[in-house]
Amino acid sequence: MPARFFKIDKLLNASKLLFVRGTSCPAAWLSTCSQRRFTLDGSAPMTRSATSLTSLNHIAVAVPVRNEATRLPKLLSALDVGASIVPVPVTVTLLINNTTDASAKIARRLNYPALSLQVLETEFSQNQASAGHARGMAMRVAASQGGLLMTTDADAIPDPMWMISALMAMAGGADLVCGRITARVPRVMATPSGGRITRAEFSYATMMHEVRHYLDQMAGRQAIGSVRPHYMESGACMAMRVQAFLAVGGLPDRPCSEDRAMVYRAETAGLVVNYCDGMRARVSGRLRGRAAGGMAECLRQRMQDEDPYADQAMLSPKLLAQLWSDAMYGSPQPYPDRSTSPGPRMRASDLETALPLLAQLTTDIIRPQFAEWLSRKRVVAA
Repeated sequence: MPARFFKIDKLLNASKLLFVRGTSCPAAWLSTCSQRRFTLDGSAPMTRSATSLTSLNHIAVAVPVRNEATRLPKLLSALDVGASIVPVPVTVTLLINNTTDASAKIARRLNYPALSLQVLETEFSQNQASAGHARGMAMRVAASQGGLLMTTDADAIPDPMWMISALMAMAGGADLVCGRITARVPRVMATPSGGRITRAEFSYATMMHEVRHYLDQMAGRQAIGSVRPHYMESGACMAMRVQAFLAVGGLPDRPCSEDRAMVYRAETAGLVVNYCDGMRARVSGRLRGRAAGGMAECLRQRMQDEDPYADQAMLSPKLLAQLWSDAMYGSPQPYPDRSTSPGPRMRASDLETALPLLAQLTTDIIRPQFAEWLSRKRVVAA
């Protein structure tokens, strides 16, 4: 075995022992994940205890595919590496839809020892042809096999630890796991507007997520004192128990942002949502994509518009202040759905204007009040 695979080989042996013995996830693995719905002292999840990995005896990966003949072998090769590490069978369901290239032929011709491939072809009508609808159908088909349901994109490259990280998070009691995605977009960053929106969004989102994490801790959706989650909710890097997927009615049927809508649906149903740093995938960052309303369309808009739209998940300081006030008065509200904007969608200029207001709100009011709230809870816990 080549030297570069030595560490993976060691992990493979260790992970198999964990599965055989039916033990729960080691602390070192769980430390890479932020899990929602804990008790007030952060000791254990509210809705379920840690689950033996042996109860998840199969992994089903659902992938919507449209004209991906070039990228599909790279995806399947990456999944094959990940599948060779987990001691459970892995089935990959490729839903090849509205395709004019050789994606299906290539998928059927290739051989991946650790994968069982299910290649399906269909043609959606014009009003149904969307990434969201295709992902939903792929996940419904894959869910019939039970176990752990995962999904990614046809142009993604999941990390070798993608599957094992999801299993470990599930062992800690999660119902749905959101992994972290990365992409290289140098052409976007090279444009003035692309650089502008990226910098403004990063600064604003960092502070907004700080507030969200405080709200989540106060509502019992995150462990008190936990590390702030990455809060990425992408269909390119997501996993869910089949039972939980079916219990909430499956993936919301919408053309785009179906992934974020799924997480919101799970939250409102009281499921345990976990944000795991160890579960990662790299997406292409291409500028000519396959899905209307997808990442490629967003990137092009950021390059071409002098004042680009921000992510629809950005909330105004006014709304964040209202959420905070409700929480402080003992009536915490669900965090708003990230699949749609709760008001007029913000642009780069709006974020730049709002950032000082959010900073003042956070520094002068939210941080001190949260510290006081935390102090009271610790006294009660003692």
